[in-house]
Amino acid sequence: MTSSATCGELAEAVNKEVIEPRPVYSQIQVINEDKEFSKNVNAYLQKVDLLSAGLNYHLISVFGSQSTGKSTLLNALFGTKFDVMDEMKRRQTTKGIWMSRAKQDRILVMDVEGTDGRERGEDQDFERKAALFALATSEVLIVNIWEHQVGLYQGANMGLLKTVFEVNLSLFSSPNKSLLLFVIRDHIGVTPLDNLAATLTADLERIWDSLIKPNHLLDSKITDFFSLQFTALPHKILQPQPFSKAVDDIGHRFELKHDKNYVFDKSYHRNVPADGWSIYAQNVWEQIELNKDLDLPTQQVLVARFRCEEIAAQAWERFENDVKPVEGMSGLVAGLGDIIGPARTTALEIYDSQASRYTPKVYEVKKRELITKIDTKLAQIYGHYISILHKIAIQKFNSSVASELGRPHYMFLDSIQTAKRETLDTFVAAAKEAQIAGTLLSFESELQSLTYDIEEAVSRLRALEAKKLGTRITRRVTSDLDDKFPKIYKTPSEDLWDRIVVTFREVLEKSLANFEVEKDGVVTYDLGLGGTAAEVAIEIDQIKMEAWKVLYRKMREFSKPDSVLIRLREHFEDSFKYDDKGIPRVWKPSDDISEVYSASLKSTMLLLPLFATARLANGEAVFPDPEVVPALDRDEEIDIEKFPILLSESQKLPIQSDLKRIADSMYVDAKRSTIQSIRQVPLYFYILLLALGWNEILATLRNPLYFAVLAMVAGFIYVAYSLNLIGPIMTMGNAAFEKAVVIGKEKLREALDIKDVGSTSTAIELGSPKTDAAIPLDDMDDNGQIAAVKKLKVSPGEFN
Repeated sequence: MTSSATCGELAEAVNKEVIEPRPVYSQIQVINEDKEFSKNVNAYLQKVDLLSAGLNYHLISVFGSQSTGKSTLLNALFGTKFDVMDEMKRRQTTKGIWMSRAKQDRILVMDVEGTDGRERGEDQDFERKAALFALATSEVLIVNIWEHQVGLYQGANMGLLKTVFEVNLSLFSSPNKSLLLFVIRDHIGVTPLDNLAATLTADLERIWDSLIKPNHLLDSKITDFFSLQFTALPHKILQPQPFSKAVDDIGHRFELKHDKNYVFDKSYHRNVPADGWSIYAQNVWEQIELNKDLDLPTQQVLVARFRCEEIAAQAWERFENDVKPVEGMSGLVAGLGDIIGPARTTALEIYDSQASRYTPKVYEVKKRELITKIDTKLAQIYGHYISILHKIAIQKFNSSVASELGRPHYMFLDSIQTAKRETLDTFVAAAKEAQIAGTLLSFESELQSLTYDIEEAVSRLRALEAKKLGTRITRRVTSDLDDKFPKIYKTPSEDLWDRIVVTFREVLEKSLANFEVEKDGVVTYDLGLGGTAAEVAIEIDQIKMEAWKVLYRKMREFSKPDSVLIRLREHFEDSFKYDDKGIPRVWKPSDDISEVYSASLKSTMLLLPLFATARLANGEAVFPDPEVVPALDRDEEIDIEKFPILLSESQKLPIQSDLKRIADSMYVDAKRSTIQSIRQVPLYFYILLLALGWNEILATLRNPLYFAVLAMVAGFIYVAYSLNLIGPIMTMGNAAFEKAVVIGKEKLREALDIKDVGSTSTAIELGSPKTDAAIPLDDMDDNGQIAAVKKLKVSPGEFN
């Protein structure tokens, strides 16, 4: 692809994986291993067609330890041909600083000799100067580092970077900004890239803060001079395909301007035309060569460093021994501050007494490092102590609350507030006791965490207490409704549901009346549990929702098909068997039973829709209050749309059928009683009675005593007839007679003992052992034979 290709065309080519093959360029050694700058740089730029590029080019360098695959990485990313290490011989390949044009458009790449190589040994002069040169001239410095080196000081070249940063600030009055792109090699993924990036960032910031800066840069930050990016690569040998893909992803950062991680920025460019870069780079190298700060330290400084580090190690060892008893503590340690405080003081006194005789600058630097190390350890111990204190405080709070709430009569809010105050006071007192003056040990963060945990516990306790309170209120509502609802259902009418809803609201308001609080003319609720107004409102709505669920169950309990049938039957009986004054009806021949039956059945059937659907007198269906509808709608027990529907059409049909059958039965019984009351004795019986009893009639009329008795009987009959009691008296008489007949038959069965009389006759046992049931005398004819046997035309002997 030509250099004039647009960014969009490049992106399209990458997406389609049909990028045009790029030429592979040769390389030039810009600075050799003897620190000599090449005179052929411009010729090389001319050769690779960049000398006339003006400002339209970019420069990238790589930095890292020797034999870590820097050249391999550059070759994979930019299509260069830098020499790579022979795995069999494992020796240095890149010497000095080499440069090559990349396959990407107008990019120059510098391969810098690796640091910490055995070939140069302790001679760190060149690696420092080479690193500073790369940093001073490049827009992007790729820092190649193994994953296991992250967090190490020397392994990650932090010491070298510190020197380079410091000299860069002093050597160049206003250094240009550059991008540090950390490529973490052999990343296995156990530690997330974000965590590795955070560790490297923290190390760089700590190094920057420890730099000796010019006065005008004392308050500067590392981000003022460097942008930081981080990426990772899998193992090249063990994971070749993921490695290649990751390399391609990194390569896009140098090609696609629309990529969010695009590396180039105008602020990174040194603003040196390509044809002047050779002179610019040579001047930078000469300045670096002449700078003595990059030379090895003097013997005095070396001795100071060695002894101060040795003394600091002794002080640290003493400190570790002193704090060892409290490391890994499993519980609170009394007087922790009296243990770790003197340990810190003793360690610093040991260091000061011996190291203060050496170079002040080295002495101060190493002392700060020792203090940082000690305070870091103290922070770990104190943090562990505070975390234990946090757990104990939570346990104390829970125990205290449980004890208070276990009493017969307790005030929830007072108990919670007291326990919370005592817990926090105890925590703060213990935390302050373990603090050390002159350190940054703080418990504020843990105190906030403890306060949050206590508030969480309080919220849970409030929820449980509100649930208990709601349960008590719901039970009270249930009890009151159990007392009132049966009375309402006893007198069904068009306003049945109006009375039920009014009664329900009265019961609910009565149950919540104790929690009402009036403030500024506005009535609100206070459950005595604390919480915000919004939380209390939610709890009240929850209680109302449970109360509406009670009403929902009661409505369906009283409207079960069997219960409705019983109420309809009772209503029909009351209407059919009793008159308007509640007096039992005694049917007379003149009564129109059919009319009464029809009116009673009609009025009863009109009650079925009343029990089937909860509807107010104005025709509106009964629904819960709007504020509880959302909560009820989420309840699996309740279908809010079917709230007022108590009986379905399929349930009403059997009720109507059963009621009709019951009403018909009552109607037939009424008719039967009327027929029995109007049954007449034949006329010839009265003529026969008069003829045969004429003498007795005359005798009775002539005898005063008989006449008086006859008069009394006649008077009684007249009074009974006048009061329309003849029918009831006859019915009662018939019933008494029938009862007497039944009793007589039972007694007769007990007295009779029918036995076999001949071979052709068979005894019929009145109490068959097969059935254990007596055969009533009504089933026998005048000859003692069973009617059923005669009907089947079999002899008594053949019956068995």
